[in-house]
Amino acid sequence: MKFSEFFQIATGKPPFPYQERLACADKLPLVLNVPTGSGKTATVVLGWLWRRQHDRDRTPRRLVYCLPMRSLVEQTERSIHKWLDHLKGRNALDEDIKDIEVHKLMGGSVSHDWDDRLDRNTILVGTQDQLLSRALNRGYAMSRYRWPVHFAQLNNDCFWVIDETQLMGAGLRTTAQLQWLREHFSTYGTARTLWMSATLDSDILKTVDYRQTYGNLDRPFTLGEDDREHPTLQKRLSASKSIQRTAIVVPSKGGDKEVRQYARKLTSTIAEVHRADTLTLIVCNRVDRARAVYRELQQLQRKGEIDAEIGLIHSRFRAGDRQTLGARYLDDEHPFRGILVATQVVEAGVDISATTLFTELCPWSSFVQRLGRCNRYGEATEAAVYWIDFDKKVDDKATSPYRAEAIEQARYLVGQLQEQQGNAGIESLQTFLENLPDDKRSPQALEGMVLRRHDLMQLFDTASDLAGHDIDISPFVREAQDNNVEIAWRDWGKGNPSADWGDENYVGKLYRDELCRVSMAQAQQFLKQREAWTFDAPNKQWRKVAHNELFPGITLLVRTTDGGYSSELGFTGGKEKDFAPLDLPEDGDFNSDRDDPLSQVGTYITLEQHARDTFNEAQKLCEALKLSDLPVESIARAARYHDAGKAHEEFQKMLTWNREERKGATLWAKSDRDFKNSSDRPPRKFQDRGFRYLRHEWASALLALQQGEPFLLAYLVACHHGKVRMVVQPYPNEKAAPHGKAYARGVWDGDTLPEIDLGDGLTIPSCQLSLDCVALGENSDGEPSWVARSLDLLDEYGAFKLAYLETVVRVADWRASARYTGPLAEE
Repeated sequence: MKFSEFFQIATGKPPFPYQERLACADKLPLVLNVPTGSGKTATVVLGWLWRRQHDRDRTPRRLVYCLPMRSLVEQTERSIHKWLDHLKGRNALDEDIKDIEVHKLMGGSVSHDWDDRLDRNTILVGTQDQLLSRALNRGYAMSRYRWPVHFAQLNNDCFWVIDETQLMGAGLRTTAQLQWLREHFSTYGTARTLWMSATLDSDILKTVDYRQTYGNLDRPFTLGEDDREHPTLQKRLSASKSIQRTAIVVPSKGGDKEVRQYARKLTSTIAEVHRADTLTLIVCNRVDRARAVYRELQQLQRKGEIDAEIGLIHSRFRAGDRQTLGARYLDDEHPFRGILVATQVVEAGVDISATTLFTELCPWSSFVQRLGRCNRYGEATEAAVYWIDFDKKVDDKATSPYRAEAIEQARYLVGQLQEQQGNAGIESLQTFLENLPDDKRSPQALEGMVLRRHDLMQLFDTASDLAGHDIDISPFVREAQDNNVEIAWRDWGKGNPSADWGDENYVGKLYRDELCRVSMAQAQQFLKQREAWTFDAPNKQWRKVAHNELFPGITLLVRTTDGGYSSELGFTGGKEKDFAPLDLPEDGDFNSDRDDPLSQVGTYITLEQHARDTFNEAQKLCEALKLSDLPVESIARAARYHDAGKAHEEFQKMLTWNREERKGATLWAKSDRDFKNSSDRPPRKFQDRGFRYLRHEWASALLALQQGEPFLLAYLVACHHGKVRMVVQPYPNEKAAPHGKAYARGVWDGDTLPEIDLGDGLTIPSCQLSLDCVALGENSDGEPSWVARSLDLLDEYGAFKLAYLETVVRVADWRASARYTGPLAEE
């Protein structure tokens, strides 16, 4: 089968010449720069899939498709699913590619359906917040204990596609630095990045480190003459859209009165120019103005001055509500006809085509993207663009979320485009840009920190400080003024919410569909008169948060009775309490540093059997990965050792509590206890030794060290739950060992483990555990500390490879545990 046939099966259309050239090229480009409407998404997704079938050794098994906004993620995911369904339906995929899955990463999504499938072909589609935070080992809105797993898979054996780069802000530079760091440290499997946009300034990618690596960033992959002569593309490129400035001006003050007056004037003009059975699109820079325009249009509709359906969509809706709105207003298969008020969510990656476009002035690159939503396919003969200016003298506050300087630059360029061309079509736009002097071009200026090697080294360690705080990665992800938090609304009884299953005030984990993204400033204002809570993982409790304690990426819980939200208008911060029902799973339980859900699987499994099963799963996984430089022997032996610490007397007491028939000489790895059922947990008075702090993997790692195993093996054993890694210290409030003994993570110096059978003839003799390695500096035998040896290991393997080795052992453990349980419990 040729690529042209493969592409036509997937999309129903033959590829453009450039799409086939890219898929069949000897090497993928770094930059793809083609006009909006040229099919960039299909180009890279189907090109990667084709190469995965025909050039597997050089093509990473994970495609990571990174977008700046949620609305783009949802549409991209739908398109990819559709293409794959067509290919599978026509048997166009190889047998070992048919298992390919598509997963969405946005909001509070934590999928167990992808991160345990290390050896599978996978497409991840997500927002830059979710993907970059995971690639930096600080994944937003997910379990902190799975951070290293996502970090490993998003930096090894992966192909990143950075789409709509003009909207990414500071995150764009981070993608370039991450690619340099992958090449600097090296990875398991190939790790590449492709940047694409209709307006990419490749100079932005020439970061302090990456510029030294590649000199061909200035030579993007773009359309050829054969593309420009293609009938379909030629129609799109030559599509006409008149452009003119309105007499209306965006108010320089953002008060309710000024915004309402602005909305009345604008909607009056909209009512005059809207044409029946077409789409009129209004793009506002701020949600409050979009809401005001929507409300004024509703007033005109009630008066009979507008005969059209009116819609509103922006980024401040709960994910579930936004998905419903997207299906109604942004479905390319059933185009909406009416008047749609929106914000930047329609700026890119959305296949809608308006006959009439109203847009507030915005930075030039964003303006070009908005132009792409008007007469996108050249179907309208009299398409029109109306742009709305700001006052000549405005500051950053008035032009927020954009800088006044960027607005001034755009005003000049848009004014010149109107004066010189009078047409905002693609060909007219290209002619205008070709004739524009270099000193008049609008460079894209970025804020935020530049990710360097030492930053990555710090981020590798996932332990929080003694106060429970983590490194703030937001400057690497988005520009400072673009920081957000997420809010969910729930009902519960009186008092504070509880994380204890069975409590009358119990509130379980929050789900993506109920999370609403809100700016830091709005959330702080909203919470001045309201209470909010966030989940404190180390202590497994809901902790009250004041308005001045917020930080980017925090997930908040608020009572529905406190309002602030409407499923029609989105987040308002006011008295609105209109919450459309969402189809959410039953309340799920939380997991903390001290929980061990994978040890309670509904059936008893011996330590010897689980050690053997995990060893076998590790070997099978390494074989499937087909990575020649994996230390397979160390991985498999670490898998055998990983749960040896469960032989600890206190752990066996927990597993057999209230199960007299299970007590005795047999060492267990799993119990039949239901970890979600609080009545089936040992009472606190039973935990006289402080079992609730005991981390069995720490005991396993200490045992491995004392058996003379290599430190790499001991480290991988310690890391297999993500709760013990580089820094090992006692928990806050952990019960101290008697007589001044050293203690950490529930293990006391001198604790004795019995003889342990780890299967296949490996028996570990009884021994006493030593905690000499947790002391600062060298111990009495001149051996370096755990931290020092961990740092040496990090230097030897590099951050990405070391995390990958951790992940291989963890996935093997999950798969062995799934033999007894089916679906994996959350770590």
